[in-house]
Amino acid sequence: EGTAIWHLDTLKTFKALAGDTGGRLAAWEELLPHRSSPPLHVHHGDDEAWFVLDGELTFQVGDRSWAVGTGAFVWAPRGLPHTFRVDSRTARMLALAVPGGFDRFALATGRPADAPTLPPPPEGPPDIDGLVAAARQHGMEILGPPLS
Repeated sequence: EGTAIWHLDTLKTFKALAGDTGGRLAAWEELLPHRSSPPLHVHHGDDEAWFVLDGELTFQVGDRSWAVGTGAFVWAPRGLPHTFRVDSRTARMLALAVPGGFDRFALATGRPADAPTLPPPPEGPPDIDGLVAAARQHGMEILGPPLS
């Protein structure tokens, strides 16, 4: 249940939108493919957290990088650059943004999911300029490339 979107190479199913919680938080389940990695970015107005439901990932928060697996919890306070990379075949996470707001960025830059699966392969590269502009509009800043 929830609002499901394809965002880049992931399926995000929003369980709680900022509009549903008085802006206090957004919560979503995320299905990610092998090697999926968002660009290095920073949130200026919200903290972000992940609970790994299944899979193995490498996280980078600030100057620290570490490998995590099923059952791990990762916290990225606002103002600290962060990213991650999926090292297993797929990964599933429950993610939170406190306060809510990240959901508005994801909804603005994603598209409704046709099925509860990973999206089909993209026809071309992502619109980086569009992502950078949308991030700025929603209190975020893209700082660098994904983890390789």
